[in-house]
Amino acid sequence: MRPLRWLLCSLLGACTTAVPPGTSVSHGDSANGWLQGGVPLPDRGPGFVRARPGESTRYGIPRLITALERAAAVVHRRLGGAPLRVGDLSAPFGGRHPRHRSHRSGRDMDLIFYATDLDGRSVEGRGWVAYDRFGVGVEPLEQGGRVLRFDEARNWELVRTLLLDEEAQVQWIFASRGVKARLLRYAAEHEPNPEALFRAAWAIHQPTRGRAHDDHFHVRVACGPTQRALGCNDRGPVWSWWRDAALKRDRYAPLNDAGLLAFLLEGTPDPNR
Repeated sequence: MRPLRWLLCSLLGACTTAVPPGTSVSHGDSANGWLQGGVPLPDRGPGFVRARPGESTRYGIPRLITALERAAAVVHRRLGGAPLRVGDLSAPFGGRHPRHRSHRSGRDMDLIFYATDLDGRSVEGRGWVAYDRFGVGVEPLEQGGRVLRFDEARNWELVRTLLLDEEAQVQWIFASRGVKARLLRYAAEHEPNPEALFRAAWAIHQPTRGRAHDDHFHVRVACGPTQRALGCNDRGPVWSWWRDAALKRDRYAPLNDAGLLAFLLEGTPDPNR
């Protein structure tokens, strides 16, 4: 579908695909699509706050919004600490965003890492802090210049909750290799459910092209069969743990190890933050 047609569809609702009233639809893919009937994320809720309150980049399909709300609430209830800071989702009608090449169709969200001070106390960061392979990051001077540590416990609780949420169908959690390694080491020592560790080993991924994502998680949910029937287009694997039989019967067959490796090396979309 051409960009002009997306614009007309979003403004007039004049799309060729029949969409039931009140339905949110992720049209196209994350890097070349738009959003119809998106749901806004509040500026704050149980366990989370928006990093840019009041800005319009807060829309997504309901499955993305509820997955975030559930995961943030779980981390807050189990571990307490500072709230999760949520970055960009999509614009009200999706489409091009000045800070992203993706985030166009309501299936992407940025989540700033949980952090602690050097004494292990949970802190709410004031900016986007990049963490090295030792889990250490420094705020910009204009934001305080504090030395922070990557909070393995809360960040892992967030990741495991998202990946074990069967309704969410999280497809990717983009993060740097150093962040992934820290999370998997922590999970190997503390995670009682081997399924969570297995899913994280596959779904956490540093993008092949673009930024390393050492200062936030970029979470993407899959279309799912209902969204795909209405115009959504997945660019990614169909994970073996998704229980939806209709999804697995779709034209995207589950990838074996060789197929997934080829996809990761050659076909991963560049989320650009």
